[in-house]
Amino acid sequence: MMGRRIVVVLLAMLAAVLGASRTASALEPADPDLIPEARRLLDYMMSAQGGKIISGVSRKGPLPAVLHTTGRDPAIWGTDFYGWSRKYDDRYHAVVSGVVDACLYWWQQKGGIVQIHFHWGKPTDPNGSAWKGRPAGAEPLDLARTLTPGTEEYKAFHDDLSVTADYLQQLADARVPVVWRPFHEIDGGWFWWTDPETPQNTAALWRQMFRYLVKERGLHNLIWVYNAAHRSNSWEGQLRREAGGWDVPLPSPPTREQLEAEIAYRKRFYPGDEYVDIASIDCYGNRRVGWGTPWEDARRKAYELMQGVAPGKPLAIGEEPGILNPDIAQRGGPPWLYTMAWWAGDSDWMRHAYNHEHMITLDELPPLHEGNVMPNVRIVWPTDGAALDSREIELAGFASDRNGKLEGVTLYALNEPWLNIAARGGNDCRIINPSVEEMFAAGELLGEARMGAQGRWTFTWQDVPAGYGHVAAIARDADGAVMCSNVVRVTARIENLALGKPASASSQSRSGGPPQDAVDGDPYTSWWSDKDAPDPQWLMVDLGAEKTVGAVSVTWWKAYAKDYAVQVSSDGKSWRDVSRVEGRRKPAGDSDLMRLAPVRARHVRLHCTEPAVDWQHYCVYEFAVYEEVPE
Repeated sequence: MMGRRIVVVLLAMLAAVLGASRTASALEPADPDLIPEARRLLDYMMSAQGGKIISGVSRKGPLPAVLHTTGRDPAIWGTDFYGWSRKYDDRYHAVVSGVVDACLYWWQQKGGIVQIHFHWGKPTDPNGSAWKGRPAGAEPLDLARTLTPGTEEYKAFHDDLSVTADYLQQLADARVPVVWRPFHEIDGGWFWWTDPETPQNTAALWRQMFRYLVKERGLHNLIWVYNAAHRSNSWEGQLRREAGGWDVPLPSPPTREQLEAEIAYRKRFYPGDEYVDIASIDCYGNRRVGWGTPWEDARRKAYELMQGVAPGKPLAIGEEPGILNPDIAQRGGPPWLYTMAWWAGDSDWMRHAYNHEHMITLDELPPLHEGNVMPNVRIVWPTDGAALDSREIELAGFASDRNGKLEGVTLYALNEPWLNIAARGGNDCRIINPSVEEMFAAGELLGEARMGAQGRWTFTWQDVPAGYGHVAAIARDADGAVMCSNVVRVTARIENLALGKPASASSQSRSGGPPQDAVDGDPYTSWWSDKDAPDPQWLMVDLGAEKTVGAVSVTWWKAYAKDYAVQVSSDGKSWRDVSRVEGRRKPAGDSDLMRLAPVRARHVRLHCTEPAVDWQHYCVYEFAVYEEVPE
């Protein structure tokens, strides 16, 4: 019976892809010679528009956080094709080669959509940056000369682009379609490719790049995505000059005439419909035009702006702080094609948005190529950071295989202090496989899950050990492909005396959370100290009354204390050390669990004296206090 259901689901998914091809056949790509894989992907994306929104992340950083927080991978993984080293030295080639490998993995093995943007360092300058004025005193690139054959700028532009084309060629040879987003935030004004005085130069530069990559180099795996900025500095500067100065507030929202004038200005950067497949905009907050944080709206004003810039083109969000509000989008649009989060964002919001029925995640994509792809599996109960109070726990989740070959799900446990799984592993989308699988293979095999209808699985975890632990599910298919789920961190049968109690600290970063976030039981919220505040820095919790303190756990981010002490006090004034850590080296942060000689205390303090990194001071996810944590 299950086999029949799998066949039916697979046939339905394949029919969706074929139907997508018929539905989107009227949309002619910018490159008429697109390889079949790229055309199939473009057709699928067009078929999705107006229904659900395809979810994505814009870079490697949020990817593992999305999986481990929500249980699901985004459908689109975005990455950068700039090696962050000038000019094309060994480091550059090592970085970009790694990006190519990661793109191959994401498309071929995971069956996801690859998006590439490009923080292209300014041509002509060996130390050039994508940003104008970097390094300090750098002159802007003359785009008119960059468009003129025979000039130094023209040659440098093509020399740079030829190196990038060599790497894009590797993806083309492997039949990997790329959602290609060059010259991102094209009208913002902070990158060298923006000519605010003569926007037509920027548009012509896009066409020059298109002709080189497509016509001259024959790269036919690129789906071309035009990308506007959330704001245009030069346009806003003009508005402020007309209004009487930078201190004069601008109308918000803009008048219809102002919006039409802004569209007309931004449209001067647009290279023309024949050079663009998808038009997008980055949606960091711009309350002047009409949008704020992701959970407040669905960026309708941004959609209307882009309808004016690129009428008739499918529209997407190239970057935004987090996933837009799917409830609003589902009720009344607008019909974004996809949305790409630059950061992971609030954990509760991530769980809601990525698991919303209006968002398409990796496991919901149809098979986009003929090869086998990894199965998908997630744990939905318990949630990450759950405090369990029973010896027997019912685990539950979902598993699926887009090729219809799912064989089963195996559960593993790792009984040790909490690890920051989302911060460890490789430097790309392969962070989950194989590092986590290898880690759990050394743990405890719990057993096989019971498979139910529609991919739901359950498992009864008996004799749950008291203390700290992790649970993961690994799905396997008939071809031997395996995939690890989100890793769920739990505590079992131990009471956190600090949970929800008043917390205070020596300082707080403007970029991070307050002290209370370190005692809220959420492993994704944190206290950040002020980077500029002198050492020592401290974090204190008031237990409300004297308690027996026999163990303390500290879960750190990558900005952790190299040297610190745990201190106790009865009055919050006189302190004594009960544990000390020196020379700590855990690049992923992770946790320290310190078992103490039992002591009576009302106040417990983390006293930090030396940071491990120079780019931030201290960041604590969880500061927990216990009467006892069994060995």
